[in-house]
Amino acid sequence: MTKATYEPLSNAPYVMFTVEDTGKQYKSTTDVTTSTTTTVNGVETTTTTVVAEGWDLVLTGFTIEDAQARKYQVQVPGRDGVLDLSDALGGVYYENREIEIRFSCVNYVAERFHLLASTMRNAIDGRTVRVIFSDDLAYFWRGRPQVTAEWRGRFSTIVVSMSAEPFKYSTTSSYEPWLWDSFNFVTGVITQQSDIALTGSTVTLTLPIDHARGKPTLWLNTGSAQAKLSTDKNWHTLKGGANVFPEIRQSADSAVTLMLNGTGSVGVEYRVGSL
Repeated sequence: MTKATYEPLSNAPYVMFTVEDTGKQYKSTTDVTTSTTTTVNGVETTTTTVVAEGWDLVLTGFTIEDAQARKYQVQVPGRDGVLDLSDALGGVYYENREIEIRFSCVNYVAERFHLLASTMRNAIDGRTVRVIFSDDLAYFWRGRPQVTAEWRGRFSTIVVSMSAEPFKYSTTSSYEPWLWDSFNFVTGVITQQSDIALTGSTVTLTLPIDHARGKPTLWLNTGSAQAKLSTDKNWHTLKGGANVFPEIRQSADSAVTLMLNGTGSVGVEYRVGSL
C-alpha cells in the first residue's frame, strides 16, 4: 500500500516548485513523503521516501501581475485615433506576467539561512519551473525563477521572482487521471482521454474552452487513424506516436468538436489555460 502525504506544517499556505527537465519537486514548507508498507512473514515494515524536499519557509505573500494584452496599433495619416490590428493574427495575445513570491525565515541562524538560499538557487534559479500555489492546486504557472535572499536576523526574507507565461495551465492533462486532491469543482475540467477506441466509424470529442488556444497532441497508440475539427474540410493522417497539427487547436471562445476516424486506439492530450 502506498500513501502520499501533502499536509503542510500547521496547515500553512505553501508553494510547490517542479523543475521541468528533471521532474524534481520542492515545497516551501515541509517535506512531501510517500510511505510504503510491506508485510513479510507477519512482520510489517514501513519505508518512507521524500518525493519533494521541504524548505521550512513561511509564505508571507505573493503578487501575480495583471494580464496585459499585446497591442498592435498603427497611426494612419488622415484619420483619427489609431488602426488597431491586435486581432489580426487570430486572437488576442498577452505579455509575460511577473510573479513575486515572498517568504520569511523564522528562527534561522545566519549559516542555515545562507545554506538554504544556496540550496534554493541550485534547485530552481534560472531553470524552467512549474509553480503551484496551495490555494489554486488545479493550475500551475511556468517560468524561470530568480531567488533573492536578504539576511536581517529574525526578519530575514527570501523572494522568488519569475517572468511567467501569461496563462496558468491545468495541473492534470487529458492524458493523466484526474485527482480529487487538486480538482476544483467550480473551475476544474475533467479531461482524461488517453485511450479512445476506434472501430471504423467516426468518433467525436468535445474539446473544452482553452483561453491559451493550445494545440492538442494526438497520440496514435495502435492501428491507423485520421483527425480533423468539425469545421475543417481536410482530414489529417496520424503517424505512430505524437502528432500536432496547426489546424487542430482549441478555442478561447467556445468548445470545439474533434473528429476521429480509423481503427485502433488514440489518445488526445491537452491542458486548459486560464488567465
